[in-house]
Amino acid sequence: MSLQSQEQVQLGALVGAVISLAIIVALIAARKRLGALNAASWLAIWGAVVIAGEHPFFAISYSLGLLSSEGQMILLPHAQVHFFMAGIYTVVGLFLLSVIARTLLREGKRAGWYVVLFALVFGGGFDLIAGAFLYSHGSPVYEVFTGVMSQGFGWEALYTYFVAWAAALAVSYRPIFIARTP
Repeated sequence: MSLQSQEQVQLGALVGAVISLAIIVALIAARKRLGALNAASWLAIWGAVVIAGEHPFFAISYSLGLLSSEGQMILLPHAQVHFFMAGIYTVVGLFLLSVIARTLLREGKRAGWYVVLFALVFGGGFDLIAGAFLYSHGSPVYEVFTGVMSQGFGWEALYTYFVAWAAALAVSYRPIFIARTP
């Protein structure tokens, strides 16, 4: 990849991050008009959309040989099926998280809030660990803590899902845990 095209891709990732953050800010700003729980559900869904454009897209595309900016991915046929299905089941899981957000979280159910929290802590935690030790996605934070040089780009857009899910939890906390009547 030429330096100019790499800079264009990096700029595209930065623009994607700005757009994603703008959507998050708009949903937070509109929480009184939309209702805090409704806004929180849309924030959780937006985080799922951000992830869907990254992890399952790459797993499916790379396993089928449709996309590879890092060279051809060599997978044994058995591993290729597992890699492909990991992408498919990630899409299924993100869809189910979105359904939970639109039902349980929007209805003010604590179980919905805890599902989003679990996705953020467990899924997001493993995402950060994988980024730190497997492929840093270009985040300078990893260089500071691990000493491993950044690889790639795109962390700005990818990690906006953390912001979206944390905002969903913050926006919905009061209506679910404090303002509830017994």
